[in-house]
Amino acid sequence: MKPFLLLLLILGAVFTAAAQNTSRADSLLNIAQQAGKKKDYPAAIAAYQRLAQEPTAKPRYKAVSFYNMACYYSLQRDAPNALANLRKAIDAGYVDSHQISTDSDLDLLHADKQWPRLLARARRLEEKQIIRRPEDVQLTTTDIDHFWTAYAAARRDTAQARAIFRREYFNKASAGLRDYYDLKIKDDAFFTKRILQRPQYYNSIRATTMAITGEKPKIVAAFRHFQELYPALRFQNIYFVIGGWVSGGTVSDAGLLIGADQIANGPGVNTSELSLVQRNRCAPVSEMPSLMVHELVHRNQGPQDGTLLSYALNEGMADFVAELVTGHNPNARLHPYGNAHEKQLWADFQKEMLGSNSDNWLANGKQETPEKPCDLGYYVGYRIVQAYYNQQPDKKQALADILNIRDAKAFLARSGYAEVVAGR
Repeated sequence: MKPFLLLLLILGAVFTAAAQNTSRADSLLNIAQQAGKKKDYPAAIAAYQRLAQEPTAKPRYKAVSFYNMACYYSLQRDAPNALANLRKAIDAGYVDSHQISTDSDLDLLHADKQWPRLLARARRLEEKQIIRRPEDVQLTTTDIDHFWTAYAAARRDTAQARAIFRREYFNKASAGLRDYYDLKIKDDAFFTKRILQRPQYYNSIRATTMAITGEKPKIVAAFRHFQELYPALRFQNIYFVIGGWVSGGTVSDAGLLIGADQIANGPGVNTSELSLVQRNRCAPVSEMPSLMVHELVHRNQGPQDGTLLSYALNEGMADFVAELVTGHNPNARLHPYGNAHEKQLWADFQKEMLGSNSDNWLANGKQETPEKPCDLGYYVGYRIVQAYYNQQPDKKQALADILNIRDAKAFLARSGYAEVVAGR
């Protein structure tokens, strides 16, 4: 899977906002992605070329455009153009050496004499960005402070609320909120509407969102334990923002971007204005360590291959590792239903797992009912990963294997999960 698609899919439950303004860069990206899905590589390359030259495109878009062009040229057996665009991608800031070295789309280049030099350059540049100690991870919560200042003013003058949020919140944004806005919010008018239509909820979560800073020692302790189990772990800074329920989290070059208003439950919080799935997904601040480990897994796991199976494994392993590290599964709510219906879920999952449509299994909040939760692909992925881990004598190696899955079908076969569930 191409990195920008992976960027949009790998984190927990995503709530997609409708009726948002689309920039020219976003439109070009969508054209390129659609062509890529159809394996129309010349059309995808042409769209990415336009995106890389688009003046309004963010540096991240340009770097990923060059990288995707390298992949598509490679798939067309055009090594010179693939190498040239990979070089441009690295120079533009795409320095994820793990992704570059493991991406099967670039296998054509491995025999070229330029390959080791390019990979070494990516690693040198990446090294400057690496956070090696959990204590050095920065938890930025200034956007939460700015939001509450803006919110109070917007409540006093609802007619000017949009301008107030723009001036007091978005114009003072951290690097994380700037990326979160570009990736998820996109429209401050829509954001303002979503915030103001939930006054009881937002009036009740100020204390819990302000308590996030106090969770850093617990998060650092969880990250330290994770590193003990997996020494190759790479850390990222974390930005907590108020997103208006458009996304629980995403990632960017800045770091992990967390929608704090979706993990703000606690004593005194009024969730009556939230939908059923929002209420069920609204996590308490006390679960922060497991949630952050889940997100960090996504920045350390292998690439997806575009299938439902691969997507479910990536999400399921994030839950499994979070539970392994902290003792708490951030999607534990799925397991009572999953355990009671495991055989049927597995039978249904197998019918779709090698396709690319995840609509019935992941980020499918519209299918949530009081009797059956959505996101059951997380549960299936968790069970497959758990089956693999349980049968391996060397648990550290098992965890490394899980985090570096290259072939989803082969991993499923090695897990023995089909046999395990048949015997239950």
